[in-house]
Amino acid sequence: MLAEARQALDPEGFARLEQHAQDAIGWARSDAMNKLTWIVIHKGGAVADITVGDGVELTAALEEHHFRGSAGRPLFYALLKETGILPATAPPRLRALRIEARPSIEQVVDKYGIECQPIRDLMVDYLTERAPDLDHTSLRSIARNLCRLFWRDLELHHPGIDSLHLPPEISQAWQERLAYNRDADGNPIRPRVNFRSELVFVKAFYEDLARWALDDPTRWAKWAVPCPIKASECATKKSKSGVKSRMDQRTRTQLPLMPALVRAVEQQRKAAEHLITTARATPEGEVFTVEGRAFRRCRQGPSGRVYVIEVATGKKHSLTHEEEAAFWSWATVEVLRTTGIRIEEMLELTHHSFVAYTLPTTGESVPMLQIAPSKTDAERLLLVSPELAEVLSAIIFRVRRGQAAMPLVSAYDVFEQTWSAPMPFLFQRRYGSEDRALTRSYIRECLIATSAAAQITITGESLEWRPHDFRRIFVTDALRSGLPPHIAAKICGHALLDTTMGYAAIYPDDGSPIIGPSSPAAALSVPVRNTATSWPANGKNSLPFRAEKGRARSMRPRLRNPLRA
Repeated sequence: MLAEARQALDPEGFARLEQHAQDAIGWARSDAMNKLTWIVIHKGGAVADITVGDGVELTAALEEHHFRGSAGRPLFYALLKETGILPATAPPRLRALRIEARPSIEQVVDKYGIECQPIRDLMVDYLTERAPDLDHTSLRSIARNLCRLFWRDLELHHPGIDSLHLPPEISQAWQERLAYNRDADGNPIRPRVNFRSELVFVKAFYEDLARWALDDPTRWAKWAVPCPIKASECATKKSKSGVKSRMDQRTRTQLPLMPALVRAVEQQRKAAEHLITTARATPEGEVFTVEGRAFRRCRQGPSGRVYVIEVATGKKHSLTHEEEAAFWSWATVEVLRTTGIRIEEMLELTHHSFVAYTLPTTGESVPMLQIAPSKTDAERLLLVSPELAEVLSAIIFRVRRGQAAMPLVSAYDVFEQTWSAPMPFLFQRRYGSEDRALTRSYIRECLIATSAAAQITITGESLEWRPHDFRRIFVTDALRSGLPPHIAAKICGHALLDTTMGYAAIYPDDGSPIIGPSSPAAALSVPVRNTATSWPANGKNSLPFRAEKGRARSMRPRLRNPLRA
């Protein structure tokens, strides 16, 4: 019926779309054409009359009435966008229509249900005033603290409250409630770890209003009241010391085990590649054996994914998914441990991140990796060592899939709640009928699976590796090997030296031997000069880096840790 409807309603329009989708998988092309036919039947007109709103309405209907991810199949929208039926201002991906846009400050405040209208308006004005100096994540964090944990809590326990001038007994009762995380009924569950940090936000709120009242009395003077929180109540030195101690102990535990993790991810990647290669060469229904495990090859579906059933357990495995997860786990571990960059900086690496620089002494060109502005809004350059170059080459070869250029994809920033422009991201994969940038959650899932498969245990418990662990290990090993702290700060992109030292899990009596190639930072340290931007040779901004010849060797832990015994 749908095929006959296409011939009767708009044969030329549907034929053009179907011709454009010739490279798509058969089931995906059929699914897209059926969805477009539904729209034309329901809305009338021709294919050229389909709008973005029609796609939104269809997706909502599919989410309500269909299953197995039918609403998330994006090919029908991609065909409309790529053939010019949708306007140029339309989002490039269907996912952009399914994810809510960044909320306004009014929407952020209103979701907490503040009843007192003057206080609600004050919160909106306060956050609007601070917005230019904050990223969206920090702004939402402050709004959560002031609106939900502070004022909404006061309204629930003191109905009708409408003044920031809190009596001592109300302030004390609020702090006692804030000191514990509570369930839906208000019963305490456990002490709040960042209790004093939450008080700092409220104290800063009162102090900002008092300071602004001097500059603009007409607007802020009526809100300038004594702060109910004393400075001594906001002291976070003890809590920060506890966090630092726990992080240092975790780093000292993981550093000696880093070589074991590197070997494990390499073995997992090779084992997954061997398993899927053997399965592809096995006819459907046949049994094959790999490393003592027997598998039965399943019938290959239209998507091209490879499935097998393990004979001993009867469990069905998606070898395509397992091989993909093993590869990205290996790539993540290698990139993070050799560069010390943040996970968001790794996911933002593109094919344009490679820059060639010329050494001022020899005139030799060396490859550099440009790290895009992230947490500190300052870009930096890292030398691409032979070990890192091998990993990046494997990533590029995989993403290209034999194509002449890297696919252009848009990445969604879950913190800023914005979409990037289409770019050739290195960390991307094929998902259904479209290419998608990898997300933080996917990387974490891969590392969790890797941690479980690696079977690296401490005192009988499995050790779980997280993306930021590699940054702490990188800094600790670099400083322990003798790299000057200010150089380590430059490499890591820290604005303050104290931040770098906070990452270092070094005992106070540790010495500082001369830096050698055992440190990953040594492989990233090289004197470079750009034709456009150069560093002075002997100035305060000079980078006295030293190049290491040959292949970078793996990190050698030197910490005096009893676990090494």
